[in-house]
Amino acid sequence: MQRTAPPILLHKFARLSSVTKLSILGAAMQLSLVHADETTLGIHTLSYHNGGNYNETTPGLYLERNNFVVGAYHNSIRNTSVYGGYTWNWPLPPNPIANAVSFTGGLVTGYRHKGYNSDIAVLGVASIRHDLDSRQALRLSILPLHKRSSATYVLHLSYEVKLKN
Repeated sequence: MQRTAPPILLHKFARLSSVTKLSILGAAMQLSLVHADETTLGIHTLSYHNGGNYNETTPGLYLERNNFVVGAYHNSIRNTSVYGGYTWNWPLPPNPIANAVSFTGGLVTGYRHKGYNSDIAVLGVASIRHDLDSRQALRLSILPLHKRSSATYVLHLSYEVKLKN
């Protein structure tokens, strides 16, 4: 039997400020630092939506360590989003386009509006990573959007740098 958080806890978490949520997610991530291989700092930059009138400048930051990721950004509906999740990576054979494909699953805040009445949404992201050198990379992500959205997907570009341990 799978255990889930009681609804009252999710409701109380949803009412916290974005900074508080990011702090909680960051603290949870710190618990995984004992045997970490490396930490990646990511910078959210631009997004492209295939429909609608969305904000395409979506700046933010994220940290990934031991495949756990936490971050925050200014989202496409002009709210602050905070997220946490887990990333699965699959290296690709040497080629000039992509060095790895990834899938990230998790939870994200900041998308409550008249068509979606929840503070927390499920996050699913597929991406490809192109290494610029041994420490820097570009990541192109594709995210499916809510069925009530006027766009069906968003493409998002991020810049990543591996931090020294």
